[in-house]
Amino acid sequence: MRKILKSGIVAATLSVAMGHSALADNIVMWVNSPLLAGPNAPLHQELKAFEAATGHTVEVQAVSHMEMERNLFVALSSGAGPDVMALDIAWVAGLADAGLLLDITEQTKPIAAEYQPGPFASGRYGQKQYALPLYTNNVALFVNDQMLEQAGIKKAPTTWAEFRDAAVAMTNKDKQTYGVSFGGSRMGAFQLYSYIWQNGGEIVDNQGKSRVSEPAAVEAVDFLAKLYTQNRAMPESVLTAGNWDEVHAPFIQERAGMVVTGDWALAAFAKGNPKLKFSVHPLPSGIQAATVIGGYDLAIKADTKFPKASFELIRWLTGPRSVELMRKYERLSATTAATTPEAVAALPKPLQPFMSQAATGRARPVIASWTQIHSDVFGNVWDSVIRGKPAKDAMSEADIAIKRLLEKK
Repeated sequence: MRKILKSGIVAATLSVAMGHSALADNIVMWVNSPLLAGPNAPLHQELKAFEAATGHTVEVQAVSHMEMERNLFVALSSGAGPDVMALDIAWVAGLADAGLLLDITEQTKPIAAEYQPGPFASGRYGQKQYALPLYTNNVALFVNDQMLEQAGIKKAPTTWAEFRDAAVAMTNKDKQTYGVSFGGSRMGAFQLYSYIWQNGGEIVDNQGKSRVSEPAAVEAVDFLAKLYTQNRAMPESVLTAGNWDEVHAPFIQERAGMVVTGDWALAAFAKGNPKLKFSVHPLPSGIQAATVIGGYDLAIKADTKFPKASFELIRWLTGPRSVELMRKYERLSATTAATTPEAVAALPKPLQPFMSQAATGRARPVIASWTQIHSDVFGNVWDSVIRGKPAKDAMSEADIAIKRLLEKK
């Protein structure tokens, strides 16, 4: 806290020295801790530029991902907390539903086209816009190039059929190698959403109706589950892998030839096995291309004393300047400008496939009960089907559970 206060005093002093009013708005901001890793983190420089351009000051505090959602609910509900906050896109609906976020619909209408549709939609709840995307990510296919070649396959799979065939071909019971690593419970659920959309299915549609019991969604879950239950192309760890480290482990250890994950895996692979030779590819497509997106949005406290200055800040960080800012972090800007061929070519090679499929990115349903649907409903679906329950039965039960949650006010 002393450091935060000190930084605010220093910023205010600099503002006065530069000719700005000492009464300029002071914005308190919480961001996820990786963005403030060290005194030379790019965000520090970007905030200095904002202060110089606007005369406002920013007190920024790093909060870990695991603590952010809980801390925000507690602080904002008591009338405290930051003016501006970074939110995992899955948290927007819950905070907006609780009346804790400022409605920025009117301010964002003129600039909506500057953002990629999926990330922009992640900040919308109840037909109102509550957040702008700070950065985005999605999931792609990581392939162990050596294992693929040894299996007699010349190129990475681009269709479901090729994906299944490659997974089976890289599975060897004697060598204890497998085609693809997948997570259990909610980790596996996150990985399977892309496949539901790729098969033309929906989870909860734009009218708030559950669609998970329909054939397209059932077929997608069945397709993935059978890679374990019938083909044994997933390691036994699929039953218990509850975090990304456990999902990634078989791939890092070169026991699994493929893994569906996001750009956050690149650092883990480099650290876990520097000699690992792999390539990254867009997800193999079903009847259409789709990939689940993640990332962080920026939102404003509903009762902030500085609504105008706070919006200036989130616009500054998420607008055209975000392309260069996110490049410094080796993350993906959520602007449409970041998707041009020139912008994609400027990215590190492993990041290029993620941005090349950005147009097919889909946000998870932005509904207040989503966290519970994801963890309790879909986590149970995935656990049950990989243990042998028919996908049709599991998804019918999920449909009933989701409808009950949607009916709760």
